[in-house]
Amino acid sequence: MIKIAKWKYNAKSPVMFMVDDLANLWIKKSKKDTLQLGEDWGHFGDTHNSMWDFLDKNLYSLYPYIKTTFFLVTDKRSSETKDTKYSYAEAIDRDGSFMNFLERLHRDNKVELAYHGTTHGEATSTGLKQEWLTYTSLEEAIAIIEHGKRLYKKVLGEYPRGGKYCGYEKGDYGDVSINKTAFSWWCRDWDGELEKDSTREDLSYDLEYFGNVIDIPTTIDGSFLSMKKPKISKKYLRTLYKFFIRRQSLEKDIYSLYQNRQIINIQEHSSPYRTDKKIQYPNIISDIKNLQYIFKLLADLDVWYATGSEIADYFHLYSNIEIKEDENSFIFLWDKSINCKEGSIVTLIIDKNIPIEIECEGKEYISYAKNSLTLIDIPIYADVKYQIL
Repeated sequence: MIKIAKWKYNAKSPVMFMVDDLANLWIKKSKKDTLQLGEDWGHFGDTHNSMWDFLDKNLYSLYPYIKTTFFLVTDKRSSETKDTKYSYAEAIDRDGSFMNFLERLHRDNKVELAYHGTTHGEATSTGLKQEWLTYTSLEEAIAIIEHGKRLYKKVLGEYPRGGKYCGYEKGDYGDVSINKTAFSWWCRDWDGELEKDSTREDLSYDLEYFGNVIDIPTTIDGSFLSMKKPKISKKYLRTLYKFFIRRQSLEKDIYSLYQNRQIINIQEHSSPYRTDKKIQYPNIISDIKNLQYIFKLLADLDVWYATGSEIADYFHLYSNIEIKEDENSFIFLWDKSINCKEGSIVTLIIDKNIPIEIECEGKEYISYAKNSLTLIDIPIYADVKYQIL
């Protein structure tokens, strides 16, 4: 018997590291002339003390295999309130140096730039009204999303494949507008709320479809501290509360997702600073020690580090492809109305405990052993016979 592994390389769980908001934005907090840590939301590219420079030195240098999905605000990002403004805020196509930075990220196979709205919302006297809540009709939602996508394509040469609701607020036209604007995947909810209320039927730790779009759950808050690394702060006291009231811990959450073969999707923000002078949590600056601890935990687990599109694409194949076997051969079958990209790689589990080779289109693919299983990574093609040698 041959079957497709649930995750690539038959890993127990995929790991997605997601950061929003990436924007052509700067909020100056210090009186110093030079850029200080936390002030940059992306505007300063990879210069010293920029968001990217901080991540590169404090996380990627320690765990170079991490893949990151950044959620990009494509137009001028709105302030939090009407009477406040950022030190600098522009659309992504207004600065050559920022455009070059985005292009470098876009070419990096460890990075994906996903969509996070045009302005992120509307500044009011009391706070930010999240973008999808501002849409008054489906037609308006689609028009603004298409505008945001065109800005993305103008800078990066193609449209974004996935995205995320601003503030996880869908409004009245969210899911319909995303289905009608040709996205492959979307982060719809903060599914970690299930730890507080397990009866929530609108949330799930499993990937699933809404219409033709794949919903990727968000499962781990990067600011949820470990009880094993105490540092007295308001945030740590909130962690204590969760531990004693709900018997919840960071390690328990991660290991539970891992044992259930669910996605470990760690959410963060690019900067701690907002114009309303509140600190936004989670954020990479405040949470860096915790992030280092999380990825140290993950280093001992059988996980697959991937971007949003890589995870969604594999899930799409796993959900829609069947295998028809003969004695020493097999073919892949799927409904041709469902777009399964030929040549995509899937991991097969072979019901044999000996090494094998598979021949397809004149090429041979060699199996490998992992956890007492025989696995093979192979491209999928329709109407092609795969010969087991």
